[in-house]
Amino acid sequence: MSVGYVLFGLAYICFAIFIIGTIWRVINWSRSAVPLKIPTTSGQQPSFKFIRRTWIDRIDSPSNRFWAFIRILFTVFLFRDLFRNTRYYIEKGGQNVDTRWLWLFALLFHYSLLIIVIRHLRFFTNPVPDFVRTLEQIDGFVGISIVPPLLISGITAIVALAFLWGRRIVLAKERCISLPSDHIILFFMAVILISGLLMRYIIKTDITYVKLFALSLITGHLPSPEVSANLHPLFVIHFTFVCITIAYIPFSKVMHFAGVWFSPTRNMPNDNRKRRHVNPWDPNPDVPILVREGITVAGVTWKCKKLDWDTYYEMYKDQIDEIAEKDYTLKPE
Repeated sequence: MSVGYVLFGLAYICFAIFIIGTIWRVINWSRSAVPLKIPTTSGQQPSFKFIRRTWIDRIDSPSNRFWAFIRILFTVFLFRDLFRNTRYYIEKGGQNVDTRWLWLFALLFHYSLLIIVIRHLRFFTNPVPDFVRTLEQIDGFVGISIVPPLLISGITAIVALAFLWGRRIVLAKERCISLPSDHIILFFMAVILISGLLMRYIIKTDITYVKLFALSLITGHLPSPEVSANLHPLFVIHFTFVCITIAYIPFSKVMHFAGVWFSPTRNMPNDNRKRRHVNPWDPNPDVPILVREGITVAGVTWKCKKLDWDTYYEMYKDQIDEIAEKDYTLKPE
């Protein structure tokens, strides 16, 4: 079996995994119960009319669904949450130091990837759309004559990736909370970017056969034996890791691009002062809480019973005694 046929089948399988996995994650998130009102806010809440609220307050502490939607847009497209990023240093007397560089490099990385993906549409379209040609010309304008033109997005993407991956390796706190899955996806992205830069600037590949193969994916026709025989090995590596990354996305933290829309700390308006919020799991919230415990009221038997200290101690007796014996204390880094 030729390499082209293998890559053709791999692409369709990985894309199917991505679609099914994404739909499954979205349905699972949409079905998750959110019984509590837990918006994360940092702006002035609406109160008396004579207390002025700025547009920043309306975004940080939205009082309705419209401003909550605006806040999500700022979070998704401008990374507003990272813009306020700080780092706490105990050795400096408990100071919060501005670390807005994380916002800058995250913004560079994601938008560089977006530009790269849009530029790659020229391989999957015939004729190439005008907006793709225009974007490629803008991306390749660096003021000097280079053949092929130096594309800014490819350089900024690899630099930003190196910085974001480096902080997970060098900084102690980030290294402590980083899981193998965090490094795996960064490794995949590094292989994709490096192989792409090598094919463009150092190890030349025949773009004609690459485009013919890409068009065969779009049309659903198997690539010809001539196209399969002329696919460069570096392109095979590049395309294989692209497919693996696409299939891995639904099972990784990269799904935050969809999960942020379902985050209750982001999509909830802060309207606690406007109306009363009742726990949807509570069948009769007007019954006093002291009457609910283990008692049938109005034909409703309360299944959730509060734990008193004696019951709690019996459930976790071994762990509590161990903590008491060893005198565990929380220590800073």
